[in-house]
Formats: sequence, C-alpha cells, structure tokens
Amino acid sequence: MSPANGNYEEVEQRIRELARTALEEGRVDYFIGWTAGYNESEVIPGFVRSADRVDALVWNPLAAYNLTAFLKRKMPDPPQAKIGLAVKGCDSRTLVSLLQEELVDRERLYVVGVPCEGIVNRRAVSKVFANEVVKIEVEDDTISVTNQDGETKQLAREEYLLDHCRSCKYPNPRYFDDLAGEAVTEPEDQAPMWREIEEFEALPEAEKDRLMAEAFEKCIRCYACINACPVCYCWDNCVCRARQPKLVSQKVNAQENLMFQMVHMFHVAGRCPSCGNCDRACPVEIPLYLLHRKMNKELKEMLDFEPGIDLEQKPVFQTFDVNDPFGQH
Repeated sequence: MSPANGNYEEVEQRIRELARTALEEGRVDYFIGWTAGYNESEVIPGFVRSADRVDALVWNPLAAYNLTAFLKRKMPDPPQAKIGLAVKGCDSRTLVSLLQEELVDRERLYVVGVPCEGIVNRRAVSKVFANEVVKIEVEDDTISVTNQDGETKQLAREEYLLDHCRSCKYPNPRYFDDLAGEAVTEPEDQAPMWREIEEFEALPEAEKDRLMAEAFEKCIRCYACINACPVCYCWDNCVCRARQPKLVSQKVNAQENLMFQMVHMFHVAGRCPSCGNCDRACPVEIPLYLLHRKMNKELKEMLDFEPGIDLEQKPVFQTFDVNDPFGQH
C-alpha cells in the first residue's frame, strides 16, 4: 500500500512547507514532527525551532511515534509556547481526548494532519537479522532490510505492520488545521477490530490467567509505558509510584505488575485509542495495548463510545444518559 497521493515524498514536502510557513509567520514557537534517527532504520521525534531547519522533518512508514505525548502537563517549554504538531489518525484521537478534557490549550496549537496507511513494526523487522539493522526501506508492498554487514532481505509489508495498524478504522486524522496530502480510503470491513480480544475472551479462565501471568511477570516496572502514554497526564505524580499514600505495591512480580497496569488502564479508559506508544516503549515487549483495546471494546459495547472521534462529544465518564445501553449485555 502507498499513500493516496502516490508517494511519501510529496507528503513529507507538504509537512515541511506547512511547518516552514507556521514558523516564519510566528504562528508557532517550534514544530514537533518526525526526523531521521541514528541510521536509516529508524525515525524519531524531532523539534524544529527555525524555518531553516524544516528540511530535517521526514515522513515514511517508520514514523511510529505519537507526538502528542510531548503536550502532556508540564512538558511544553516554555510553558506558554505556541506549538506545531504533526499527527497521524491514531495520534489525532489522543489529541482530541486531551482537548475534550481541556488538558491542552487549543489556541496555542497548530496541527498538521498526516493521512496514514500503516506503520512498519520496526522491532519485528529488526529481528530478521541477528546483528544490527542499519537500513529499512519501504516501496509499495515490499520492505528491504539491510544489516551492518551489507546483507539485505525482502519482506512482505503487510506481514510487518504494527498490530493496531492492521485493524485501524481511522487512518485519516480526526482533528487538524491543515492536511498534508489527500485523505486515504478508510476500510469498509471493521471485522478485524477486536480479533485478538475475542480470541482471548474465548479461552478457558485458567488459560487466560496463565497467559496474563506469563506476560506480566516480565515487567521490570521501568514506567516507560506511562511516560510514553499521551493521555496519562499525571506521570509526574503517579499513584503507582507514590509512597505516601501507598496504594500500589512497588514489588515486582506478576500480580503486582498486573495491578499496576490495571490502574493505568482504568486511568486512561475512554481516552486511549490504542496508539501503541506504550507497546513500543516497553523494553520487554509486553503487549500492553491489548489491555486498552479490551477496555475500548467494553466501552463500545456498553456505551457505544469510541475515544477521540468527535471533538464536540463529551468524554464518556463526564456524561450520564439514562438511555445508555449499559448493563443490557
């Protein structure tokens, strides 16, 4: 698959043009986008503070980071800065959630929407070689992966997309000021949305317990997941790290780790679109976004609510409607 306008370079150039104009006109103090990493196998967040530096911005299928995480409380520098930001579809849904709860100032934002047809799972791709991958190129349906010894392998792109990209319902941004390129075609078949969750729900209870314990006993409680989460905004005063009052144990074992993640899941319930930032931040590869997708499935079935879809819609836990289908399932 490729973007609707034919290639990534056109979208990349449009992002640069919009960022340059915003900086030159003083509309923003800096622009947050994606830039090249250490080598050609990765793309990382980048802050551009002058118009002559916008050529550092890139757009390609390795731009996985949800940049709205840099809008979290106490993060803007300086505090009253006017910020430009690039967002994909899932990124924009987290931004909508933040705007709905007035956690960021809409008047100080300039948002460039980026249509997206799927991001490559760099972590999975990097495992095709035992040694370091230094270059990843995507062309149409093929991923070319090159390691430090110059060896190259060809992979099928569809098999190496991020898991949440395979079931994405909203590849186009839900909120933006300017769109960098033409909107892409949104999927008609929504069946895969809950596939992994339904498979898990169908398992015997003992098997569910075993799989959960197996997943969470690996957690080292590094808190990378909550630091990377765009909608976990009290990361600097987290209940899971508090000693007084002590509400969650600091012990590292499967039970306490699961409790920690459950607290996080309920904290972001109704606001998390499963963008995968937590998954990608986790050094031991726990499939964290599946917990949040499970919560989203319950909210959809009970309250017919999906996070971050409509800026004018009130957050699900700030409303009450006697006609809600809650409890009818």
